[in-house]
Amino acid sequence: MKIVIVGGAAGGMSAALRARRLDEDAHITLIEQGDSLNYANSGIPSSVGGVIETDTFLIHQSAAGLKERFNIDMRENTELVGISKENHSILLKASNTNETYQLSYDKLILAQGAHPMPLPAPGIEGEHVFRFQTMLDLHKIRDYVSGHFFKSAAIIGGGYVALKAVEALHNFGLRISIIHFQNRICQDFDPDIANLIQSELVKNGVHLHLNAKIQRIDIGTAEDSRVVTLVNGPSVPADLVIIATDLAPCTEITKQSGLECRDDGVLVNEFMQTNDPDIYAVGDMTKTTNFISSTPKTLPLGGAASLQGRLAVDHIMKRAIPYRGHIGMYSCKVLTLTVAILGLSVEKLKEVGYHPQFVTVHVPDHTGYYPSSQQMTLRLAFQPASGRLLSAQILGRRGVDKRLDVLSVALQSGMTVFDLENLQLSYAPEYGSAKDPVNVLGMVAANLLRGDLHTVTAAELEARLDDWQIIDVQSPEIFAQGHVPGALNVPIDTLRNRLACIDKRKPVVVYSRVGYHGYLAYRTLAQLGYKVFNLDGGFKLFSEGGSRLGIASGKVS
Repeated sequence: MKIVIVGGAAGGMSAALRARRLDEDAHITLIEQGDSLNYANSGIPSSVGGVIETDTFLIHQSAAGLKERFNIDMRENTELVGISKENHSILLKASNTNETYQLSYDKLILAQGAHPMPLPAPGIEGEHVFRFQTMLDLHKIRDYVSGHFFKSAAIIGGGYVALKAVEALHNFGLRISIIHFQNRICQDFDPDIANLIQSELVKNGVHLHLNAKIQRIDIGTAEDSRVVTLVNGPSVPADLVIIATDLAPCTEITKQSGLECRDDGVLVNEFMQTNDPDIYAVGDMTKTTNFISSTPKTLPLGGAASLQGRLAVDHIMKRAIPYRGHIGMYSCKVLTLTVAILGLSVEKLKEVGYHPQFVTVHVPDHTGYYPSSQQMTLRLAFQPASGRLLSAQILGRRGVDKRLDVLSVALQSGMTVFDLENLQLSYAPEYGSAKDPVNVLGMVAANLLRGDLHTVTAAELEARLDDWQIIDVQSPEIFAQGHVPGALNVPIDTLRNRLACIDKRKPVVVYSRVGYHGYLAYRTLAQLGYKVFNLDGGFKLFSEGGSRLGIASGKVS
């Protein structure tokens, strides 16, 4: 059997190695457009930033090594320029010589990945403008950085690639700016959670230019101060420009060959087959079913691509193991913060037809008495009746990956918030608490579904501000530093003695810094007959999550 695989990154390499493990006699050819194959492109930002000391650590296998160990015919610097389904052949071009030739196949696996979305702006081809995806990009940036003195960098984009670029360049001591055409970065997160991420960037000196449209990139000379000129905005210093826009699937050739695509992604079935039974597609270029929304969606993640490559070969070898779909799980280091999301944000869940409930908690990443404990923010969305898990968003200094993985397994297993509160998780003071943050999420969500808690969001509070009595249960000193406009300060320890100042005929919203003392006040007032709500996420989320009300200050009159 002749198996031809186009693309030497995660999906293609996984397919090639799986094919050899299952069929010693198969003739396997792996086509790679660049000169580096089987490299860890997720590690490129760390290599630019100097965390990974040498590029060779990113390369898992050489062409010679693949040939010697796996007997795979590896063709680097070779571009796919056409597919003839009728003749079972592909047209290839050698980049070094521009020579074209035909290669026949019995089964074809496409794993061409995705590329940065084009940016139509004058100056985009300047010598100081770089993309941020491949080993070639890494080498170009390295060569430029080592040969030039520069003080500023502009990163164009607002998603994960842009965050990774910030992380990579921050240690150089540059003035870093993010330029993004939307009103916030990190559109996969809910707006208030995204605002927490933006606050982290601003606190670390990153300049944000949002709702920004680029007019041109001024090329200038190496000695001059280069800038990115915005439409209706200031000029942004940019000795170095990184294009970190979202990725678009590489589907030009597949469309020309008549393979079915939708919204620029190749459509495949559960075995990764296209509408041609002898052609498969895997990885970033494909649209696979989202586990939550049940709709086809592209997913630029190496883990998913690797699994899909394996399953495509399994189907070729008559094993027929279906791909179950994807959740969409991302984590990213942003300076001292790790941000992560599992599934869809609450905002996007509503867009696809769900009516989720959610809770937001702030808890220590490990026991507070043990040194270096830091607060984590976690949001969990779930079905209103059953409590079945739908998604999660987490921000923290450490331990984020552990909680995300636990929640991912729970979500994929169909677990509920009631299961989370009963999960038995490892505990040692260095790593967690007797009530792990995952347990706390489950307990708060279960309280909500059992009727032991009612919450109100900052947006709901803003919409009906005059309808509420707002009670801040923090200390007078903390209250004076900042509080919700119109709030009355009734410290938690004085609540029972000051009930006369709370009108039982009017709904009450209580809050504390992170929500726990607000919950204690809620339980007291609810049992005394008040119609009461606790502010989701507490004052921390209200103040740092971008509330339009602003923050009042001053002592109680």
